[in-house]
Amino acid sequence: MIDHQAIGRLLLEAGIISKKDYMDAVGEFRKTGKSPYEILLLNGKVSVDELVQSIIIHMDMTLLKEALGMEKGSIQPQRQVRPLGSYLERISLLFKMGIVMSSETNMSSLVEILIKEAPTVMNAERATIFLADPKTQELYSHMGVGLMHDQIRIPWDTGIAGWVFTHGKSLNIIDPYHDSRFQKSVDLRTGYTTKNLLCVPLKAPDGVIIGVFQVLNKRAGVFTPTDQEILEILASQAARFMQHALESDFSTPQVSTPLQARPPQITTSYQNVDPLEDFLGTSHQIREVRSLVRKVAPSSTTVLIQGESGTGKELIARAIHLLSSRADKPMVSLNCAAIPSELIESELFGHKKGSFTGAISDHEGVFQAAHTGTIFLDEIEATSPAMQVKLLRAIQVGEIKPVGDTVTQTVDVRLVAATNRDLHVLVQEGKFREDLFYRINVFPVIISPLRERIEDIPVLIHHLLAKLSSQTGKPVRGIDPAAMDLLMKYAWPGNVRELENEIERAHIMTADGAHISVRSLSPRITKSLEKLAQNRPKHSPLMKDAIDDLERSMIVSALHECNGNRSMAAKKLGLSRQGLINKIYKFGLQEE
Repeated sequence: MIDHQAIGRLLLEAGIISKKDYMDAVGEFRKTGKSPYEILLLNGKVSVDELVQSIIIHMDMTLLKEALGMEKGSIQPQRQVRPLGSYLERISLLFKMGIVMSSETNMSSLVEILIKEAPTVMNAERATIFLADPKTQELYSHMGVGLMHDQIRIPWDTGIAGWVFTHGKSLNIIDPYHDSRFQKSVDLRTGYTTKNLLCVPLKAPDGVIIGVFQVLNKRAGVFTPTDQEILEILASQAARFMQHALESDFSTPQVSTPLQARPPQITTSYQNVDPLEDFLGTSHQIREVRSLVRKVAPSSTTVLIQGESGTGKELIARAIHLLSSRADKPMVSLNCAAIPSELIESELFGHKKGSFTGAISDHEGVFQAAHTGTIFLDEIEATSPAMQVKLLRAIQVGEIKPVGDTVTQTVDVRLVAATNRDLHVLVQEGKFREDLFYRINVFPVIISPLRERIEDIPVLIHHLLAKLSSQTGKPVRGIDPAAMDLLMKYAWPGNVRELENEIERAHIMTADGAHISVRSLSPRITKSLEKLAQNRPKHSPLMKDAIDDLERSMIVSALHECNGNRSMAAKKLGLSRQGLINKIYKFGLQEE
């Protein structure tokens, strides 16, 4: 058998826990009989991956001692097959989630991971995270499966979630409609029927409760005590990483419970808005951009953002500024393509009164206006070769000379440039200076077009609908599968900006409380797809491609409708689970 106290000692020796943590766990072990490492895990003192690593080390050492004849065998091979869904099988899933969570420092991305994977771990239909808002003393839904951020707000002392939050204890409700604490109005608002639920507190290692984590409707039967223990472990790890994410994002103290005193500065962690919160998506391309932005923002390195029109280049530039040490200093933006060539120098570096016809007073350029802050130059490829020479000096030396002035001025700016062209090609064609290209291409950030990350389309659509419903007071419940399928097949040459316009139009065309249908979509969407189908060659060599396109589209749609659950998606498609997995890898959808 595994020596439980030996695991605790390993964690202590590795410096993962303190001596006090270990002694407290041993004391609780003597009272309750629970193993010390289980107590440490449930209390959030160690993560699942740290615990598993310690167990593996302990088992390896024990087996080595046995092989050397140092001690009698104590770990016997497992001869019987452990049923799927057993405790250790699910612990392994938690271990994998722990690895993913440990690499994510952004709160929104962390919650996305949790709500996407939790239904699989818990064999449930939905998962929701409610976080506390100390300013309003409410719990608000944070991007739950089936919910949009901030869609539901309830006083933090009402409902089942409020009870769990204020009491700091878990609840396993077999029949919510017969529980007086259950708020039926929530189901009415979401159009969802809650059959059973499991709700646990999100308790950080220092005892602070920052919210609650709940799963709804177990797919087979009701939630068991083992389910509760698994969710408590997951919630403990989640709260630990969330607390780190808040520290990383905002460098502020953690949220306190309603039973504790609240210093005024704690509220700021919820008042601050994550600069990347509106850069939505779950694709690996979007996760990579977020990661790059968070890495480069604290430095003063020049950044080159590359992406087609409408992909959100200025949003990323502003996020870099707001996440930097210059956040409280000015950020000035200039679209180089929007300024006539004869005026661009004046706009960049300023001019003196009388320096040219119409210069009736001194004018401050964007470099001067952005002094000590950040300057964002969009479509930088539109500048002339002569202007590129002056830009290069401004970037390299930090010196500028206003038009008509004889004295240079020193400026301190961080440059973020953007382009929707391939600058390397322009350099080869002699249309962009090579030395300036290498000077601004220090840290490239590439935003993929929407057509290359179609899995982000449903996320964006639901966010836009929630935003429009909130702004206009007109509720639209969602979007029909057929309409979603058309939107996911459309090429989106205007990227996210075009999608925003399309959803705004569809919102207007849809009746209150209804779903967006194909009839709500603009003619350019439906006609574009009709034209694509008509223009597709009909000879037999492309029949396989047509079938593959259809299969891929159906799989993407099914996975989205089933919240990424492969077993449910396979059943919906009439495939075996392994058959679906094979096709997922065939079409390269494993990241989706």
